[in-house]
Amino acid sequence: MSATADIATLDTPEHSDKDIVVRRMDFSFDAVDTMDWYRDNPILTAFIAVLSGTFPPGEQMFIESVRHFIERVTDPKLLDDVRDFTRQEAHHTNQHKLANEKLESLGWKAQKIEKRVEKAIALLNAKRSKRERLAATVCLEHITAIVAEYVLTHPKQLEGMHPSIKYMMIWHAIEEIEHKSVAFDVYITTGGKRKMLYRIMRAIAVLFPTLTIARTIYLLWAARRMPSWAQIKEAWTMLFGDGGMFTCIKEPFKDFYREDFHPEDHDNRELINKWKAEIETYRAG
Repeated sequence: MSATADIATLDTPEHSDKDIVVRRMDFSFDAVDTMDWYRDNPILTAFIAVLSGTFPPGEQMFIESVRHFIERVTDPKLLDDVRDFTRQEAHHTNQHKLANEKLESLGWKAQKIEKRVEKAIALLNAKRSKRERLAATVCLEHITAIVAEYVLTHPKQLEGMHPSIKYMMIWHAIEEIEHKSVAFDVYITTGGKRKMLYRIMRAIAVLFPTLTIARTIYLLWAARRMPSWAQIKEAWTMLFGDGGMFTCIKEPFKDFYREDFHPEDHDNRELINKWKAEIETYRAG
């Protein structure tokens, strides 16, 4: 079953006391009518466009890698979490595909990024075992969870972003934190070894940021956008300066290599409860 097919299952009742809540969201990307919709900075805009282009094929890979092991999961709570994880990721895929269509119309080749990432995943999956694919999902889910935590703890970084895309990123961050331990728990409870996780994470830790930056440069080139020195400085500060994303996620990233590490060691409940209220206000509006 494809990720998009899972969207049909989202009509199941929602419960506020669940750890993983499937939220039906519908962002109005039609209102995004300027090319540089993030602080009038083409680098920052291209960077988010690359992430949006990466998400649909990446999240499809996450869903499929976990499903390969679903029959080995015996814990009823974990089985419920896997179902909700799948629904959340499927809905993320749907919304980012819609966003990517809009980005493409504005001149950002987000859909081309989608296709490139799909091909890269297909090539890697041809060489990986099912266990390695799940291990890669565990590693990438840790990265997305700590980036999500960064986004929600540094709201000033979202200032100057078009509201439709801003709230999509907040919603996505909340749900990445909610289901951050699902792939890890499936991996460990079905016999996965940490040694494989460490090996694959070392490769991803180099490849993921390198490819993201390279793709950002590609989007700028394809859109014929030449940033000013001030825009380059602003983007560098927001990504690599004091308080920048890559700078701040270094320490939580290292936690992954602890022998007793579990994703829930990073307790984000108060953080996501705060942002849940804001995203619910957005939904109601």
